[in-house]
Parts: sequence; C-alpha cells; structure tokens
Amino acid sequence: MSGGDSGSSPAAHGLAPAPAPIYSPGDTFVYDDSGTVTTERVVSTSPDRVVWTNDQGLIWTKDTAVVTPPLMWSDDPELGRGRQTLIGSPHQLFPLQEGNVIAYSVRGSSENAPAGWQDEHRCVVAGQEAVEVKAGRFDTFRIDCQRKDYRDTYFYSPSVQNYVLRDRQIGDRTTRKELVSADLASSRADAQPGAAPTPPVETAPMTAPHAPMPTIGEDGTMMPAPGEHQPGMMMEGEDGKAMTLVSRLENVVTRLERLAGVESGQDKMAKPAASPSAGGNWAVHLASYRSQKGATDGWKTLQRRFPQLKDKTMRTSEFDSGRGRGTYTRLLAAGFASEAEAKDFCRPLVAKGQFCQAKGPLP
Repeated sequence: MSGGDSGSSPAAHGLAPAPAPIYSPGDTFVYDDSGTVTTERVVSTSPDRVVWTNDQGLIWTKDTAVVTPPLMWSDDPELGRGRQTLIGSPHQLFPLQEGNVIAYSVRGSSENAPAGWQDEHRCVVAGQEAVEVKAGRFDTFRIDCQRKDYRDTYFYSPSVQNYVLRDRQIGDRTTRKELVSADLASSRADAQPGAAPTPPVETAPMTAPHAPMPTIGEDGTMMPAPGEHQPGMMMEGEDGKAMTLVSRLENVVTRLERLAGVESGQDKMAKPAASPSAGGNWAVHLASYRSQKGATDGWKTLQRRFPQLKDKTMRTSEFDSGRGRGTYTRLLAAGFASEAEAKDFCRPLVAKGQFCQAKGPLP
C-alpha cells in the first residue's frame, strides 16, 4: 500500500465507526520519525497481543488499542528489558467514533529503572480529519492523548489498520512521525468501516502480562519474577515458532549491539551535581530513575553495596526513552580516564548482577 484514500476535502466526515485493528504476521509499516526512517513489522499475533520488531533490532509486545504503550520490550538502550501493566479498559475506545473517551493507568518497571513508574493516561476521539503524509492522503480518526507533560495526537486510518501520523508534544518540543508506506500481509476487507462494530474487549487480559511483573530487591535493583523466561521476556502461550523467531532475533541483535557499541542519540546531559573527579571524563551508567531524588537515593544505596564507588563522582542526565514511556534520570558514576578503565570497573559489578555500562566522553 503506497497511497492514501482519495478525496480533497479538508476534513473527512464519512467514516463509519471503526473497530479495533486486526494485525497479521508480516504487516509492515515504514515511518519517518522526525527525519529518521524506521520499519516496523508484526512478528506474531494472539487474540489480545501483537509482537513487533523494527530495523533497529528492538522487539516489543503491545495490545491492539493503537494508542497504548508497549506491555513488554526486549531491550532499550537506556531502560534495558522491561514490562508494563495496563490498569483499566483502553479497548473501550473502539469502535472509534467522535466523543469516545478512555482513562487508564500504566504501571511498569525495567532492569535499569529499579524504582518503576506509574502514569495516568487519557484519550479522546476528537473527530475525523483528512491528513496528508508521505504515503499519501488518508481519511482518519483524530485521537488526542494526554499524560503528564506528554500530548500525543494520533491520526488512525481504518484502511491502513494503523496510525498514519503521530504528533507528539513534550513541553515546548514537538516531534512528527508519519507513514511512508504500508504493506499488509493479508486482506482486511472485513475490518474496513461499515462492518459491524466490535464490542469492547474484556479487560481481564489487559490488567496483567501473561508473566508476573519483576520485583525490586532490597538493594533497589530489579529482580526477575519467579519462573520468568529471561532470554526474550516473551509471554507464555505465544506460538512456539514465533517465540523461537523472536528469541533468535533478539540474540542476534544483542550480539551486534555489543560489537558495535550502540549508544543512544537522545541524551541531553544535565549539569553535574559536583565537579567530575580528576580521574577523567568517562563514566559508568548504573541505573535510571523517574526523578533526581530517586537517583540520589539510588546512589547512596549503590555506594553501600559497592565500596569501590566511594571515590567516584555522582552525575545525572535526563533522557527520553521513546515509545511514550516518558523522561528518566540516568545515574552515572564519573571519574574514569578511558572507556577501557570504565569497562574494567563494570566487570565485577556485572558479575554481581548490577547493570553497568561505560558512557563518555562526558561534556
């Protein structure tokens, strides 16, 4: 699919109420996200879950409500592996029609954000609009979503079974993610507007992942839940072949990232809490928190656990993890002369289960 719906009207008013999208393995969507082109592809589906991957090697699991954040993700340059629970009934947004409103909570944790987080989300179907993107012109439903200082506006096209445009405003900064092309692996004729609207999905599968949430240890670090399948954090009950494929993809990506030394390009270093030590301008990333206070408390906890941190300097930086999870504070231990020295410092910490990754040179 390389073009949009026909019509030149400034706003669309003829769409029938649209049921939730139906995804199939192989569905592929190419987006331009503020100048970065990325390909997102469906790996596998179940009645209430969709497993996705992209050309950057990330793997994540979502429901089908379009506007909701990931339930699980295999890796993140900052947060590491993690998962979230949706509390509420996001699927009551469907069938889409003007005036529909949902409110729900998201509770999550990840291996590098030991304190976890909880956010309140609210979305409303604001109406219908015709929008022009790189893939063409589409008649869409406009969905406005708000949480804290984030405001996302999705333009969902029933013919594409996905959003064709997402405008995101974070404070005074705005980003635009628009569809370049879409390739549906099979026909969705039955899912087009005009079909009988589907009732809201029962909320029981939505309130918790198939596997239990990780827990936070006494030292403040995230511990795997009992019986958790670590290699891909995939859900029990997924199709066996799909699990194998995703696990292989994740293992390959992890090896490539380690070889390439992948770093996040979204970092915005904050001013140091204190002057860096004379040791140098390299640091190690130890954990991520929702606030500066959380990072300060975490630093004290880690210093008690690892005495070798006593002569290091605490530094923090803020980063946006992307995919709607919000802003975090990264905790760094500064004072290393080189990347090699920082990596050597990390080895005994990693051996004891502590996340540790070299970062630098610092500004």
